[in-house]
Amino acid sequence: MGLPAFEYYCPDTSAELERLLSECGGQAKILAGGTDLLVQIKGGFQSPAVLIDIGNLESLQGISHKEGKGTEILAGTKIAAIEESPLIREKVLALYQAVRLLGSPQVRAMATLGGNICNASPSAETLPALIALGSELTVAGNGSERNLPVESFFLDYRKVDLGPGEYLKSVFVPEQSNVSGSAYLCRMLRGAMEIDIVNVGVWFLMDTEGRCQKARIALGSVAPKPFRAYEAEAVLTGKPLSEDNFQQAGKVASSESSPIDDIRGSAEYRRDIVRVMVARALSMASKSLQNS
Repeated sequence: MGLPAFEYYCPDTSAELERLLSECGGQAKILAGGTDLLVQIKGGFQSPAVLIDIGNLESLQGISHKEGKGTEILAGTKIAAIEESPLIREKVLALYQAVRLLGSPQVRAMATLGGNICNASPSAETLPALIALGSELTVAGNGSERNLPVESFFLDYRKVDLGPGEYLKSVFVPEQSNVSGSAYLCRMLRGAMEIDIVNVGVWFLMDTEGRCQKARIALGSVAPKPFRAYEAEAVLTGKPLSEDNFQQAGKVASSESSPIDDIRGSAEYRRDIVRVMVARALSMASKSLQNS
């Protein structure tokens, strides 16, 4: 099936991008890598009157780090660039673990981090990792910017907090303490090129007694949008970082999920996988902390 007719623009600057978005009055869609959007247009699920191509917009590409502050990833940065970045692997391990499982090498060479976030698929690989890491988004447009936690960006199934004239500018991951651990895991039917049945991002901060001071547990593909399992986080907080407590957190996270039955797995199976994956991811995070 071919693409329908639409107007096409390719801005050279962020200022031109903002002008186009403002002039189009909500009729435009941003085209970054196109790995999701073009498929949706061909399938008749999207019908934008205007496409604004930011694939070569240098002001929206790049990875930088400020020591003691954190890591900024501009929204147009390719997934492959994130996967291949030594900085990401050193400073943002859970995100590295997530992006290397996203699609194929060809998809990762075209797809962008901003596109993966704004597509807002409940099963998107990067979302639980970014939520668990305490990441913050910068949304720009209409001559201003605003910041919000990643989990607040998702309003409902494939709906995000972007108003007319706004676009996702960047992702900021705060500096990870040397007494924090993080990990990402997913369950697929195949080893690659598959939509996740369940995906999990975890993070915790250890106190001087070896107990969990804070925790974030994010789940994907088990609700209309990715979300934090606050009750499971509470189970860990103040407790020793032990396998028994990891197992208990997994059980509680399972009860917080609200999956559906589909061709990839039943709701019952997904709940059981949440239980297993949360405990396993917490154990991975604990071991990575011990080896750091």
